[in-house]
Amino acid sequence: MTLAIAICHDPSVPPSKFFEVIIFSYLRNIFVLLPIAMPVFAQVEDVSTDDIEVIEVVNDQSFNTPNYQVLHRESFVYSSQTLADILQSINGIQIRQISGIGNPVSVSIRGSSSKQVQLYIDGQLINDSQFGGFDLNQIPTEQIESIEISKNQAIGTGATPIGGVIRINTYNPTEDSSKLTFATGSFGYQEVNALYNKAFKTHSLSFGGHYVNSDNDYDFIIPAGFSSSDTSDKQALRNNEFTKKSFFINDIFQFNQHQIRVNVQYNDQEKALPNYQNNSPENNSTLTSDNLRYSYQHQWLSKSSWLNSIEFEAYAENKDERYISSPDSIKLDINDYQTTKKHIGFKPLLTWNEFNLVPFISFNKQNFSSVSEHNGKPTQCNGIASCDISAKQAQLNIGSRLEWQPEALPIEAYALFSNLQEKNSNIAINQSSAAKFVANDNYQTTEVGLSFKQGNLKVTSNVSHGVRTPTLYELFGDRGSFKGNDNLLPEQAKTLSMGGQYLYKNLSLSSSIYQQKLENSIVAIFNSSNVGSYRNVSNADLLGIEIQTNYQLLTQLSFALQANIIDSETTSKFVAFNKKKLPGIYHQQYSVALKYQVNSTWNMSFKVSKDKDLYFNLINRIQNNNGHVGNGNPANRTVSDFSVNWKKGKHRISFAANNLFNDKYQDLANRTSQGRSLKIKYTIKGF
Repeated sequence: MTLAIAICHDPSVPPSKFFEVIIFSYLRNIFVLLPIAMPVFAQVEDVSTDDIEVIEVVNDQSFNTPNYQVLHRESFVYSSQTLADILQSINGIQIRQISGIGNPVSVSIRGSSSKQVQLYIDGQLINDSQFGGFDLNQIPTEQIESIEISKNQAIGTGATPIGGVIRINTYNPTEDSSKLTFATGSFGYQEVNALYNKAFKTHSLSFGGHYVNSDNDYDFIIPAGFSSSDTSDKQALRNNEFTKKSFFINDIFQFNQHQIRVNVQYNDQEKALPNYQNNSPENNSTLTSDNLRYSYQHQWLSKSSWLNSIEFEAYAENKDERYISSPDSIKLDINDYQTTKKHIGFKPLLTWNEFNLVPFISFNKQNFSSVSEHNGKPTQCNGIASCDISAKQAQLNIGSRLEWQPEALPIEAYALFSNLQEKNSNIAINQSSAAKFVANDNYQTTEVGLSFKQGNLKVTSNVSHGVRTPTLYELFGDRGSFKGNDNLLPEQAKTLSMGGQYLYKNLSLSSSIYQQKLENSIVAIFNSSNVGSYRNVSNADLLGIEIQTNYQLLTQLSFALQANIIDSETTSKFVAFNKKKLPGIYHQQYSVALKYQVNSTWNMSFKVSKDKDLYFNLINRIQNNNGHVGNGNPANRTVSDFSVNWKKGKHRISFAANNLFNDKYQDLANRTSQGRSLKIKYTIKGF
């Protein structure tokens, strides 16, 4: 059968748009046929492992199953990608951010909110108890050893999340090495990295530093200019600079049956905050952050037949933030925030025949406090303005993970049970006879998984019940015009997912389908007096499918196709929120990527991604810069990325052009994105 296609180029269509039409016309048809074709591929006669060619995945992903993937250091460390860029290459993960380096980044996994995703660094949960989020910018890629992604279940032990887990394992070399990196790019971007490791007989010591600076002075349409408020104007953004300095030291040493790792990380950053309304030259608002994190991990390998090992871990973190609001020469508000975190955990690994049992217990404690002043005077806690507060959270997590790995059968199974006890409190600092608010709760999470592997086919299934507990701010507010609600129920989700992966010579097919029932969505509600509080306002049903194929066309040329399609609908007693789409996520995502290995020295890649159907809020309406409310999807985006990499001996050079055709879509803050950006990076090893 022969398929003939004739394409006529309309001269009125820009080349970039014409290319996108061609690519996505093919892509749409391929993704419709792939789920039908997969069972046919699965019936192909099995081939031995020796006959399977090792193919290079276009996105350099090392994925084990559609639900769990691992990215190793060598696949990203020499590229010009940020951590957000790396995660965005994973099918099912959505990254949205406010334009410019150093601004907030939102992470969604399979339709979740960012608060429903757990971020771990070396086993420590980074999510903030006060506001629930995490800073994806805090760790540079040069200091990452590997990245683990679980799309709807816990990694190892712990409470089952709603939106999956991202675990970052920091740089952990075992041999002598050194590396120096320089990078420069658009909008005044500059970066320097240095790493050094020395391996001794019984331990390995490594340390490194990181510096990045960006002016972030991209052109932006100012709604009301500073000199003339009646007209809009395109100007380079003022007061949008970002500077970050970080340092780490890591030591691993072994003696007898013990392995100990000590790690210290320090991060200092400053982000200037522009005035997007008038781009005022008088604006000096900033947000600075000073963060120190240290960890201790101790693993004892037992010689017992039933006790394999015992692992103990302890982490501590101190974070100081200062927000200065100074939009002009008259107003000066200073807000200081301090957060401390402490964690200890203990888990033995017990083995018996084909079963592994990991009982675990962990204790987490977080303290948050704020101190503010207005024009040099302490802020008054009067029930209208925000109050300075001291908030505390203590969590005790007890559970167990049971794994069954029979040698005689091509299946594996596991079950994870967790009980989370939580104590929360909040009290105003600068208010006489302030009442202390307290909320104590107990939560249970469960998940069960089964996998089957036969030849080149692997099938997995997972059922989970996850929770997202209310943050301290959602429970207690700011004791001003934003009130607390200590009757909030936790967000809960029951998730069923099934996935399959099939390898045949140069072809890799992977697909997953998942269904989730989300209950008790927590949303901020404001009354006619602009007094707000968080409430459980809706439930939601979500059905999604992910499809990915990788194919080695030629020895030097490979391509990858991805599709992520989500259908969601909310139910709520509030009419405005009933029968709506979940906000903040793209409901359709497609991408095609090509990689060409020119020779042993040069390679290049090109990727086009199309994201559609995002709604900014639960009422599924948008508001433009002029205050007009209407329908539409201004965040729809078609982004093309191009990169070239060169390596020879100790030297490597990487060039990246992101958003090559300068697509201007609405970013996380519903503002026009920065558009095209370029970056070049030089690395020398063994200096």
